[in-house]
Amino acid sequence: MRSVEGVLREELERLREAKRSYEEQIRKLPKGSIQQKKIKKHLYPYLAVRKTGKVVYQYLGRMPEKNLAALRKGLEQRRRYEGMLREVQQNIVRVEKMIRGKGRSV
Repeated sequence: MRSVEGVLREELERLREAKRSYEEQIRKLPKGSIQQKKIKKHLYPYLAVRKTGKVVYQYLGRMPEKNLAALRKGLEQRRRYEGMLREVQQNIVRVEKMIRGKGRSV
């Protein structure tokens, strides 16, 4: 039984390291989403970000398409990392319960 507990502890440490890594990557990436507003037949890009419970729109100006594409890619990567972070956090809870012995069928 000790070997199983050792494996679980190793897995827990691996998950915690993955969590730290994902959180670091998320901090580096932009937050929000790009919204296009149509004003007098022209589309203008805005970055929508939630601040203190409200959505704030920041005008991005006349950005070259390659910069706008890079921003979109960064936002997409952030969402992907946030999903992986949620999954890792759920796995951490499961492994901690296994180590403590919670959830055993008697």
